[in-house]
Amino acid sequence: MKIRFFGTSHGVPSAERFCSCTCLEIGDRLYLIDCGAPAVDLLLRNGLHPNGLKAVFFTHIHGDHTDGLLNLADLCNWYFKESAFDIYMTEQAGIDAYKHTINVVEADIGIDEERIRFKLMDKNFVYDDGVVRVTPFPTTHMSYVGAGHPSYAYLIEAEGKKLVFTGDLSHNMKDRDFPEIALREPVDLTVCEMAHFSPEEAEYFLKDYKGKKLLFNHVFPIEKLERIKALDGKYAYPIDILSDGDVIEM
Repeated sequence: MKIRFFGTSHGVPSAERFCSCTCLEIGDRLYLIDCGAPAVDLLLRNGLHPNGLKAVFFTHIHGDHTDGLLNLADLCNWYFKESAFDIYMTEQAGIDAYKHTINVVEADIGIDEERIRFKLMDKNFVYDDGVVRVTPFPTTHMSYVGAGHPSYAYLIEAEGKKLVFTGDLSHNMKDRDFPEIALREPVDLTVCEMAHFSPEEAEYFLKDYKGKKLLFNHVFPIEKLERIKALDGKYAYPIDILSDGDVIEM
């Protein structure tokens, strides 16, 4: 399994970083977690074909996690006609908006819903296609918006490995928003955002983390980088920072 980090930025892209987008490559099957970066372009630039895509999982509805979806879904709808994948969005309003836009842009053909399959993520749903198992864990990142705006962390299980992607978390670490499973079990890797709290606040959960490795992405502001690096060596597991283009093989 390869994990390709297409986008590791927070909020807006920069000269060095695209917005959030991670690609899991398992054999010839591809899975995306968030789609803030121009995913279809980056797939092709990395020698990967959209026909291999099987599912896209969103952590929440914010644009820096979803804006690359329209180009991906639209191109696969009218051009890459052998592609077929599920798109798990967190809000029905987002599904309706994206489907409507594709139908407007491609008014002559409309959206092929047998191939481009929009679905609503639910906290009780578990995705399992026999190759990868994806379990959602609700977070409180979107709670300030009000009811009906969920956000999720994900446990990814594939090829005997366990990975946790936190998505964006609460601004208040005392909410214990960090995925509980990574505090209970020795997961192989956790990819954790670092935009909405400080490295010092992160130690609230780092001291209890049971995983083998922890990587921070979605870092903002950049001034946090040196303080994050200072955390490595303080605990029984390595800590590092992700950049666009990083590839991890597990």
